[in-house]
Amino acid sequence: MNDAKQTVIDMIFARWHAQILYAGVKLGVFDALSVAPKGSSDLAAELRLDPALTYRLLRALGSLGLLKEERDQRFFLTPVGEFLGKDHAETLRGMTLLEEGPELNAVWKHLPAMIQDGKQGGFVREFGHPVFVHTVQDPEFGTVFDEAMSSYSRGETAMVLEALATYDFSAISHLCDVGGGTDSCSAACWRSTPI
Repeated sequence: MNDAKQTVIDMIFARWHAQILYAGVKLGVFDALSVAPKGSSDLAAELRLDPALTYRLLRALGSLGLLKEERDQRFFLTPVGEFLGKDHAETLRGMTLLEEGPELNAVWKHLPAMIQDGKQGGFVREFGHPVFVHTVQDPEFGTVFDEAMSSYSRGETAMVLEALATYDFSAISHLCDVGGGTDSCSAACWRSTPI
């Protein structure tokens, strides 16, 4: 098969990969395996999942490089998969749950219509209100949203600190972090380079 065609096919099926990743995170696979490698049947019993389909999911996660299978259908996290456990210092769990969850999946279907009529707001089109209202009306979604925002913030903070590493803050007497959420970025900057 020609490389250009394969590239398009990979794009078409990229959603499959993302949904396999989402299922692993949503069902607690990465958290359960962060403790120790486990056999697929033991993991299925622990998480109250169907054993045969659990094994298929674990193999699929393995094909994405997130898990590695040992003998006797035992699986362990790869260094890539470790980022999906909730206790990892740089966890990407929240981002996965938000970006591949049912709410944002429902919003994406509005993209063609938004481009046709020149009006944004896919979330309002789908749910009848903005995303921040939805975080209050649906507390489970609100928790996922907060976790995802914290995850984004951790990554952005590292980039900000790197960019500001040599900046001279001595002439600044006041600093305001507008829209900083938990203020983690400004707090990290403060610890790194006191004003």
